[in-house]
Amino acid sequence: MTRRLPRVLAASAAFALGLLALVPGTAAADPTTSPAAPAADTTDTGTTESGPTLRLESLSPTVAHPGDVLRLSVLVDNPTDTAISGAVLDLGAGWKELTTRSTLDDWVSGVGSRPTTQVTTDVPDLAPGATTVVALELAVDRLSINGNQRAPRSLSVTLRHGHEVRAELRTFLLWDPTTGSGGAPDDDAVDLSILAPVAGPVADETGTGTTDESWLADATAPGGRLAQVLAAVDVAGQSAGARGALSLAVDPALVATASTSPDTRVSAWAHAASRLGDLTDVRPLPAFDPDLAALAHAGTAQDALRDAVSSTLPGGWEVPESWGAPIAWPADAQAPDLATLTAARAAGLATAVLPAGLAPVWGTATGRADVDTPAGSIRALVADPVISQALTRATSPATTASTMPTTTTPTDLTSTSQGSAALAVQRLLAETAVVSAQNADDTTHLLAVLPRDWTPDPDAVSTTLHALATSGWVRLTPVSDLVATTAPTVQRRPLDDSAAQTGELSPQEVNRLTTARTTLRRFASIATDPDDLTTPLTTALAAPLSIASRSQTPQARAAAVTAAVDAVTALEHKLSVAATDATLISARGDLPVIVSNDLDVDVTIRVALRPDNPRLVVQPTDLTTVAAQSQSRVNVPVQALSSGDVEVTVEVLTASGTPVAAPITLQLAVRAGWETVGTAVAAGLVALLLVVGIVRTIRRGRSPRRAVDTDIPDPLLPGGAP
Repeated sequence: MTRRLPRVLAASAAFALGLLALVPGTAAADPTTSPAAPAADTTDTGTTESGPTLRLESLSPTVAHPGDVLRLSVLVDNPTDTAISGAVLDLGAGWKELTTRSTLDDWVSGVGSRPTTQVTTDVPDLAPGATTVVALELAVDRLSINGNQRAPRSLSVTLRHGHEVRAELRTFLLWDPTTGSGGAPDDDAVDLSILAPVAGPVADETGTGTTDESWLADATAPGGRLAQVLAAVDVAGQSAGARGALSLAVDPALVATASTSPDTRVSAWAHAASRLGDLTDVRPLPAFDPDLAALAHAGTAQDALRDAVSSTLPGGWEVPESWGAPIAWPADAQAPDLATLTAARAAGLATAVLPAGLAPVWGTATGRADVDTPAGSIRALVADPVISQALTRATSPATTASTMPTTTTPTDLTSTSQGSAALAVQRLLAETAVVSAQNADDTTHLLAVLPRDWTPDPDAVSTTLHALATSGWVRLTPVSDLVATTAPTVQRRPLDDSAAQTGELSPQEVNRLTTARTTLRRFASIATDPDDLTTPLTTALAAPLSIASRSQTPQARAAAVTAAVDAVTALEHKLSVAATDATLISARGDLPVIVSNDLDVDVTIRVALRPDNPRLVVQPTDLTTVAAQSQSRVNVPVQALSSGDVEVTVEVLTASGTPVAAPITLQLAVRAGWETVGTAVAAGLVALLLVVGIVRTIRRGRSPRRAVDTDIPDPLLPGGAP
């Protein structure tokens, strides 16, 4: 209550002054000393969402010095059905320094009364639905700002009709008592690194796993998101006058996919993106930007985690050597938990970006922390959420109240002002000025991160970074400098041990994808080049697990998971084995097996038989190469130890012995003694036939019809007499 007392007293004083203004003859004629509007107006909610609004189009100079003239351009919008006539704009500027970040937030959130009005300007009559731009000027010297303290002051513009405030916007007057501008940062300047992710949308949901070619064409066209990122890197270096003013974290799969595009503009973008390391700091994200939180909460094993973050890139593309070491970047929705950082470390990632979380208990600290996890310590790059949000507003095109709210309290009167790049730039300068002043004896290194869907406006990037670089209290540095910084000893708010986030893929679906990925990697080892089999399905398996897929409906993600798993199963079925029941009648023999390969690549496999009975011994076989779209016969040597029926499982294995095709079973009738018995029987039959032949021959020799020597005439005797 003691902290709020000054605000209550100030509001009461302002209310009293407002009442005096209503009494004839009490209002001051000098606009520089005119009283503030009644305090009741600061919380007046008479202006609804359909009421008039104010938008700060420009403010120059962003940092005011002695002798400067502050020039504001304010757009007044009347979306109502009633004309506005006789309204004025009041420009108020405060002399009191805002020295803490909490007072900055209080001011823009509508807490506290408006400063004394310095300038009042008429607003042209506005018909229903009409807009107009009003210029306001204020000589800074009229404020009589004393002291040499460089700090922000409150600055307000109100739309007043009579004594009723219809709309208000709140921003900051940045004051520097030194003359001139655009000098080099002071010794006590705050270091600021800016990191933007470059990731694509979710791949299609059909299971083919390809990034939509039409999306790539649009994104790389002039004005497209990917084209704008390249332009932003270029202007960032020029505006800041230093390399690395805008660092990038790039999904290499996006660049690899673009490099294979037949569209010359898309492939040209990929070529330019691959050379970004020559212009600024570039860190690769894990391929396809996987959702580490979903992997962690599914209890994914370490080997599977490493597979998930090291997917094969399309077209054999490789990460350029000019890019730094890979980093983890959990989803932006909320602070990651310890389980997510543990998964990142277990996957081999030594550095993680935290868009939120690990905030210091007090004050502002350098955005570097070391987090101890069960898998080891991981370097954490801790972003400043307020500065990150302001930077996003300042550098994004068409920043409006509907997309970039200017207050965290929607019921405050500040909700009637539209956010703009000019408003966000002043917030950036105010925040960094306070940090610089608070840490004058110890340089603070801040990190600002941009969202994954950031579509930069290069002109706004140039304006914003130029304002920061020339402020005198900001030094833009590459993110590698922050990575190399020693983590300060700071008490931070701890992360949750484990807390699932909205939009994560369910553990069941994650495990289905993990199993399919492991199966595919094992199966692909039979090919001469495993990438020939894994690459066509890598994206299909990775897409449902990407952070971008959080934007899909649960039904669409489930369908994508099923399609990817089915694609792996279909690939396995293209390798099959066939054999028929048989009878083995010898102690040794070969069992013929037919292996069919319907794949488009040659495979090298080994056929193995696994009998259910030790009476059959199977000899190992050599590796066999089966050509693509063909069959091959493999003869497996077997040995029978005894007779009997044996059930044999026929498997196709990788060189390391892992099954890669659906096994089959066959019945083998083993008749180990039949060959010996058959040989003996055959030999006996032959011997019997021989004996029978001899006997028959002998018996034929004893026939009475057979001639003897005495019956044969002697040819030497006369008349042939015997």
